[in-house]
Amino acid sequence: MCGIISALSYENNVSDSLISALSRLEYRGYDSAGIAYLDENSQLQRIRTVGKVQYLRNAVEKSNINSCIGIGHTRWATHGKVTEFNAHPHVADGVAIVHNGIIENYQELRQKLVSEGYKFESETDTEVVAKLTASHIKSGKNFVDAFKHSIGELIGTFAIVAIYEKSPDTLLGAKKGSPMAVGISPDKKSAYIASDAVALSTLADELTYLEEGDIVVVTKGEQISYTIFDMQNNIVNRQKVLNKVSLTDMSKSGYETFMLKEIYEEAIVARRTYDSYKYDIDVSKFDNVSIIACGTSFYAGVLAKYWIEKYAKIPVDVEIASEFRYRNAVLRKNSLYIFISQSGETIDTLCAMRLVKENGMKTMALVNVDSSSIAREADYVIKTEAGVEIGVASTKAFIAQILSILIMFIGKENINIDAIEKAINSVLNAGFDFARIAKKLAGGRSFFYIGRGTSYPIALEGALKIKELTYVSAEGYPSGELKHGPIAIIDEDVFTIALAPFDQYFEKTISNTQEILARDGKVLLITTEDATASLGMFKNNANIECVFLKQNEDKYYPFALTTLIHLLAYYTAKSKGYDVDKPRNLAKSVTVE
Repeated sequence: MCGIISALSYENNVSDSLISALSRLEYRGYDSAGIAYLDENSQLQRIRTVGKVQYLRNAVEKSNINSCIGIGHTRWATHGKVTEFNAHPHVADGVAIVHNGIIENYQELRQKLVSEGYKFESETDTEVVAKLTASHIKSGKNFVDAFKHSIGELIGTFAIVAIYEKSPDTLLGAKKGSPMAVGISPDKKSAYIASDAVALSTLADELTYLEEGDIVVVTKGEQISYTIFDMQNNIVNRQKVLNKVSLTDMSKSGYETFMLKEIYEEAIVARRTYDSYKYDIDVSKFDNVSIIACGTSFYAGVLAKYWIEKYAKIPVDVEIASEFRYRNAVLRKNSLYIFISQSGETIDTLCAMRLVKENGMKTMALVNVDSSSIAREADYVIKTEAGVEIGVASTKAFIAQILSILIMFIGKENINIDAIEKAINSVLNAGFDFARIAKKLAGGRSFFYIGRGTSYPIALEGALKIKELTYVSAEGYPSGELKHGPIAIIDEDVFTIALAPFDQYFEKTISNTQEILARDGKVLLITTEDATASLGMFKNNANIECVFLKQNEDKYYPFALTTLIHLLAYYTAKSKGYDVDKPRNLAKSVTVE
């Protein structure tokens, strides 16, 4: 959610770096964008636009900017509507601020500032930070001390960057709950603060991630340098890590969209995750497992429950992070708490993990970014190898997550990675007429995805993807739950995607499918080639269409099925003319509650 980039340089073209970085941050989801900079006379200037970064780029190109310091932002609205007035940066008396997160006590601070004579032009929580910093400068503090004092008054989660027109050689940043990294260019002529490594993929090859409560002061003197202060105002050294994001990661590589590219990388990601897995964690010593996550990562946990209980014989609970944190959960001794997050920064998951750690329990992070907050704070870390995922709707990361968990609990030696690759590629290379099928699905008023056993979590994932990309209501259900309420919705405008491999659940799922057809519902039945002879009852029924997959071992079938439901959602959204890489209202990394 939201994106931050800032630069302090000996060069006069920081606007180029800011706009390029904001373009790379578009994948996070946003609705407006803006920059603020100090011109050649050290006067604060600001440009903001609603809509795509390209609109901001056009405005910047008309302005002939000549500046050595600036900040930029892509905003995903939390407080206030999508307007230019609410877009970042926000300014006050020469101070400019960009902010990710939520300031929970902004109303109290706003009232205090209004009483001091400040007037507000936006509906945002962020504007109070600019005016609060300006207020402390007015009281006699220098820029750095005023900023530190302001940060100390904030309650909530945030990543904040600030500049001030009377300190043209100073760039400030602060982190609490939201990710933030600082880096220096290879030629040592520029320094940057950003919300993630993607923003800095062409700007800095080595990064330092701020830790909770840190404030960074970047200065330009004889050389560019930065100093990090912890929450006790002590100078600290934080580990430097390589920026592993490459230009290849940021390229569509000939595909029409990032999402299609990432779906076609699912077999590659599976192989890479398997080959790189070198973790030795004795899970048998734990009495039970709790998996805690959000969204797609939660569905990976639901699938993992089936596998872990079947193969490792360890009882598993799967929890939605935002509920777990607040429901006074009873924590069990000798349990392993696994926290799954693609970004490693999901705020609900991070806060849930901190709660577990405070109670002395063992925590494991399953993340795609090993420098992330969740990874840094967990007792054990397993890094998935999905690579950078630009499409907002997660695809290849799900494959890496479920494979990592399968390896963890049944052992690498018990997995046939060739079979998994073959299963995924059998879908990618099958030549299904997705365009025709998607055109039919696009006419549905709503969707049901149903399945039994390990097909049920894939039904949940399928429903989420179609919902995210097509903006149509979709629900995933265990097939047996249809008669307990959902079947009331079935009519000729409702599509059901029935996931029914030829396994022990096949006959029961087929019975559920017949119940849907009896009520004029339309069905897309996804099954396996060896089920063909058992589908005679559907002959000449125009309301059902069958898609046949290659038969696989039970534990590998979910991989092929996942790839198929990702492609179905993709092509259905394309048939409706929607932006599959950046669905409306969504953000890639959810860093606010």
